[in-house]
Amino acid sequence: MPLLIDLAAGYRGRVVVEVRAEVPAGVAAVIGPNGSGKSTLLRAAAGVIRPIRGGVFLDGRPPLPGEVAYLPHAGGLEPNARVRDEVEFYWEVLGAENREEVYEALGLGEIWDKRVGDLSHGQRRRAELAVVLALRRRLFLLDEPLKGLDVQYRDVVLKFLKRLGEYVLYTTHDPGAVEGVADWVVAMRGGRVAYSGPPSGLGKRAVIKARRGAELLVVETEDAASKVKELEALGYVVEEVSSAGLKALMA
Repeated sequence: MPLLIDLAAGYRGRVVVEVRAEVPAGVAAVIGPNGSGKSTLLRAAAGVIRPIRGGVFLDGRPPLPGEVAYLPHAGGLEPNARVRDEVEFYWEVLGAENREEVYEALGLGEIWDKRVGDLSHGQRRRAELAVVLALRRRLFLLDEPLKGLDVQYRDVVLKFLKRLGEYVLYTTHDPGAVEGVADWVVAMRGGRVAYSGPPSGLGKRAVIKARRGAELLVVETEDAASKVKELEALGYVVEEVSSAGLKALMA
């Protein structure tokens, strides 16, 4: 049964994202330009912010707290604490089951006794990832898990994604972190879903920009020729027809 995302979320009563999408089991990349609502979507799905309506549903019901793991865009480790103390604390509280493999794979030995505040961005991200990757959960929500990582650890994390849980949703700006990794793509634009489907389906779509007076219209379609004729019949001047491939959806 697919994971159902059916929610509206935002801040101070203002809707920022409104999404309905079914995501099959496996690894799903959530992509889109900056400001498209990716992080807000994951925060609402994880329960960090309360959705204005709806939520996410596993087997037709909201997931239980012990079924979800969430990695925020910026982790919450205490800067003045040692990495060892922070990571082991969360492992104990959250019930981590895969500690030794994660410790070795992420090279935690070299930063284990350092203060969190003294780490580089990449090192801190490794410590933050260690907290989450050691868990056993049905649903993983990872916001920019590759942010700041050195190449060697980037590849390690991508391999982990393929076997983390029943459902893994992660945001990324890197096309290379989608191709060959994600089984499904959810592309966001302006807080809405522009595409939800397998990566192979992206090659069939086109983005059309058309103008009528001061109105600029941007539409996506799998039949560009027919859509251009339809828009021109409505008085639009078509300015651009471009591929809605992976890179275009991330730009």
